[in-house]
Amino acid sequence: MKRSIIGTLTLGLLWLGFSTSSALAQSGVDLIVNPAVPVTSLDKNALKDVLLGKTTYWDGGQAVTILLLTDKTDKALEEITGMPASQFKTHWQRLTFSGRGKQPKEVDTPEKLVAAVAEGKGTVALVPSGTELKGVKKLDIKP
Repeated sequence: MKRSIIGTLTLGLLWLGFSTSSALAQSGVDLIVNPAVPVTSLDKNALKDVLLGKTTYWDGGQAVTILLLTDKTDKALEEITGMPASQFKTHWQRLTFSGRGKQPKEVDTPEKLVAAVAEGKGTVALVPSGTELKGVKKLDIKP
């Protein structure tokens, strides 16, 4: 009996650890940044802080610039931030109008998004899985 409880607890803890890191994969998106961004992974809370404008600079002093793919990554964005797309946009409108942030720029195709991330230092974006990631760095999401 003890072994089955311990086994069940172990499996549960493993599932929790993997569920966060695969959350983006389940949504069919990858997290990409400009190669000059000095990180290789983010935990889910750090990513949420970046996407909500609480973290405005990367380690090393580069300003964070968020790019969004119009209507194609809304599900993943909601999973990460806890906000539906409309509420996320309203959140950024308030930050922008109060002078506390710059509203994320929207791009209409995955190819344009990848190109913009490759060109823009400090840029971060969610892109559909399977998109060719030329000139950008894919980040791992840690629990």
